Parts: sequence; C-alpha cells; structure tokens
Amino acid sequence: MRTRTWLVAMTLSLSMANVASAITVAGCRKDAAGRWVGCGPLIALTVTDARGQNLDLEGFNPLTAPRGDDGKRFGVSNYSFQNSAFRLALTLGTNIDPYVMYGVAVTNITNGALNFSLTFSSPYVAGPYALLTSSHSSSYTRIGGAATTIVPFLGTTIHRPYVDAVDITGAFIATSCAVNNTPPFSGACSYADVINLPNVTAASGMFGVKLGFTMPANTVDLTYTANGLVQLDFATVPEPGTMLLLAFGLAAVTAVTLQRRRAS
Repeated sequence: MRTRTWLVAMTLSLSMANVASAITVAGCRKDAAGRWVGCGPLIALTVTDARGQNLDLEGFNPLTAPRGDDGKRFGVSNYSFQNSAFRLALTLGTNIDPYVMYGVAVTNITNGALNFSLTFSSPYVAGPYALLTSSHSSSYTRIGGAATTIVPFLGTTIHRPYVDAVDITGAFIATSCAVNNTPPFSGACSYADVINLPNVTAASGMFGVKLGFTMPANTVDLTYTANGLVQLDFATVPEPGTMLLLAFGLAAVTAVTLQRRRAS
C-alpha cells in the first residue's frame, strides 16, 4: 500500500492548487472591501493498519464543495468516504471568532485493527482569549462479535485540543470506549464530556483538535461515532454547543447508514 497523508485546506476564493498558503494565520485577513479571506480550516487524516503501514486514501477530499459564510464560518456536511478497509462520514464547522466543531463516524470493515488520526484546525482572530471549552461525546453501534474496547491512538486520550501548536493537556477527553457484546448492540461511551479551562492565547493564531483512536479487530460492522467542540472565549464560561454536536453526530451516522445501504 502506498504511504499517504492527506491535508485538505478550504477556501472559497482560491483554487486547490493555491490553498496551502491561505490557511496560515498571516493569510487570514480582511481585504480592501472588508471581507475576510484566506481563513479556511485544515483537515488531516492518516489511517494505519496493525503493522503500522499507512493506507492509501486516494479520493479523500471532504472540501471539494465547501460551504462558507462571510469568510469567517465554514462547514462540511455529511461527507462520505469508503475504501476496502473502512467507511467514514464527516461533518465539520469552524469559525475564526472562534470554534472548531466536528462529527465523525467510522466503520471498520476489515478483520484487523485500524488506527485513525484526524486533525481539524482553524485560524483564530480578535484575541487574546482567556478560556478554552473542550467538549466531546461518542457512541457505538454494532451487529455482533466479542466484547472489545475502542482505545486512543494518539497518547492516552481520543480528543486532544491544541492552540498554536501546544497541546492543552487539561482539555483532553476520552480515555477509551467499552463496547459490549450483548443486546442492545449500541451504547454511549462514558467519561466527563465538557471541560472549561483557563487558557490565555495570542491575539491571533491557529487552534483545533486532534482525534486519534483504534478500531479493534474481529468486530462485526462496528461503527464508532465521535462529536467534539473546541471553542475559545473571553473570561465568561460559554455554553457548549450541545445541540449542534448532536446534529453533527446524527449527520455522520446518517451518512454511514446510507453508505452501508448502497454497499449492500
């Protein structure tokens, strides 16, 4: 298998060939007409097998048809991708004011374990900010198989926020997700799912979240759904977007379900 890590940057005004420079903080600015330009997010995905070999992700590009609002807010809705090893559904919303919100649903369709590493990043402006809100929830569905556990792939937690390339360890969430083998073959993963943490930022920069988990081997159509939010704010404690996270999760599950029906 070829080794490939896909980095996809979003912009409404530049071609894909020129997007890489547009996602830097220096590129996120107001133009002469007062419109925000070059402020799109970044998505990175790497998938490895049990031997540590990277899977070929040819065709993975969730930002081929991005949605944007005034150059500050961006979104991807119900994107689906499938190869011979897994199915993935993705939704994403970002705002440079700032928040990063995601919903991911992954189904391992092999007999071996697969390791998933995703990164969602966005520029932020109008700081400095003094508070970071980290929110994460997840669940699973399956047809059958033995009891197992979905475990972190990047360190000790699945959801890992960062600001300006510094991991905010106090905002890490989700050490594992236990998957049972008795009906009903579905359930929510259990852990503290919202953290509000003092964190002083620069006036502008990059922030986001790393998502890393291992889908175990020898499961029967196991789907793992994860929803998360990282938000920067001033001194007051914001209300996390619980309903938005729920909507993101439902969209991801819907995409996987539809994809599963088409494949059957």
